[in-house]
Order: sequence, then structure tokens, then C-alpha cells
Amino acid sequence: MTALIPAIIIPAYNERNVIGRTLNPLYDGVINGEYTITIAVNGTSDDSVDFIRREFPQVTCLDIQIGSKTNALNEAEKQAGLGYPRIYMDADVVISYEGILSLIKTLSNSTMSLLASPKAVMNFAHSSVFVKAFYNAWFKTKFYNQQGFGSGVYGLNKAARQCFDVFPNVIADDGFIREVVPQSQQVVDKQCISTVNAPVTLSDLIKIKTRSKLGNLELKRKNLVVNQELMGKRFSIKPSLFEFLVYGMVNFIAAKSAEIKAKDIHSYKWQKDESSRNVV
Repeated sequence: MTALIPAIIIPAYNERNVIGRTLNPLYDGVINGEYTITIAVNGTSDDSVDFIRREFPQVTCLDIQIGSKTNALNEAEKQAGLGYPRIYMDADVVISYEGILSLIKTLSNSTMSLLASPKAVMNFAHSSVFVKAFYNAWFKTKFYNQQGFGSGVYGLNKAARQCFDVFPNVIADDGFIREVVPQSQQVVDKQCISTVNAPVTLSDLIKIKTRSKLGNLELKRKNLVVNQELMGKRFSIKPSLFEFLVYGMVNFIAAKSAEIKAKDIHSYKWQKDESSRNVV
């Protein structure tokens, strides 16, 4: 019987503009038999499915009618032939072939349940000074340095994946996963770099931060928050005054917006930053 190989799962909703740049550096690994890639296209109205099947024929591409990230993850995991570790990626981030192999190796080397994330690097090519200031403060937090938040990618070894049955119907799948795996078993693989296109404007940034905070509120309401917040100060390195003020303002506005949206969370429509998805 052929041994199953590691699996990369990428949910995608109207990501035709960016999915090529995500898959290009990883496709050799599929051809070489290092891992499989499953793209769970869900609720799309663009030609993502045709593009992926034409340009990356050895990638498994699902065409799911329901527009739901967690449902897409669950449908992808129903596919036969998926091994471990499993890497869950957003469709708009870029990781090199060498980087993904490093992440797989990190996860494979642990017999205990392990969650591993890459180190996030932001592309600020089109971002405003306020967006840059926010992330420059973010880079100095314990969440970024110790837990790998913001990379758009997380990986689970077999023991970690067996800690839960299926992904629940929540906004923050990554937040849920970080409650399933103990904090002491969450690491950042600094040999694996995830390049993330930063939002262009402050309003674009507030959109995605609102979604993040709404996802956290939902987890609390559904009693899915288990782990305690990391002890100690928020910042491991002191930000500049300007960075601190922008960081605080964005989080304050996003928190208030999330509280309003939480009152009618069932009608919430996914807030996606389109500004960072314009490939030139």
C-alpha cells in the first residue's frame, strides 16, 4: 500500500487574480510527489476552477457551490489520499517550495500534537503610511513573534488534527485551531516565510481587522475559547508613538464595528480586502 504524503488545503472564494501566484512556487512539489494540493473553490462567480484545472492539472480542484470557508475545508478533507502533516493556506499568500518543505519537516518531527505557522512578511508596495505603521506595531507584539498570527497559514501534524472532528461553522477557523492545540505546542517556523500583500488603505485594513475580531467574539459566544491569553505585555518590543497610536485606533474601531455586527452575525457577509488582491 502506498504511503500517504502531506497535504496542502487551500479554500478559495473568487481568487482567480491571485491563485496563480500562490500555486506557482508550490507546484513542483506536487509534480515531485512531495505533497498533494487540494483547492476548495467555494461559492465562486469567477473562472477560478477552469483556470486551476487548466494551468495546474495535478492539483485537485473542487467546485463547491456553498460559499463557506469552513465547509470548504471539511469538503476538502473528505477527499481520499490526504496524508499528514496538513497545511491550511489562504489563497492569497505566497510561500516558497523550500519554505513549505521546512514547515512540513517541523510538523513531522514532533510526536506530540503540534501547530506550526510560518513567519509572516508583509508586502507594503501599495500600502499607505498608516497601514505600514499598524503592521510595524504588530510586528512587535507577542502574537506575531510567538504565535505566528497574520501569516494566513497554519499546519497540523496528525496528532494535532486528531484533536477535533470537523471544522465548526465559524468565521475564524484559525482562531478555532489555536484553541484546540495547547499554546505550548504552537510554534513559528522562521525558516518558512509567508508573504502577505498588505491592504492599501486604512479602511481596507479595518475591514479585515473587524472580521478577525468578530471571529473571536463568535468563538467566545460558542464557548470555543479554551486557551488563556499569553501572559506578559502585549508588545515584546516597544513601538514608536505613531505606530502605537495607529495600532490602537485601528483595533478600537474594528472592535466597535465587530460588536455591532455581532448583534446580527447570521447575516454577516465575509469582509475581504480586495485592494491587496490586485496583481500587477
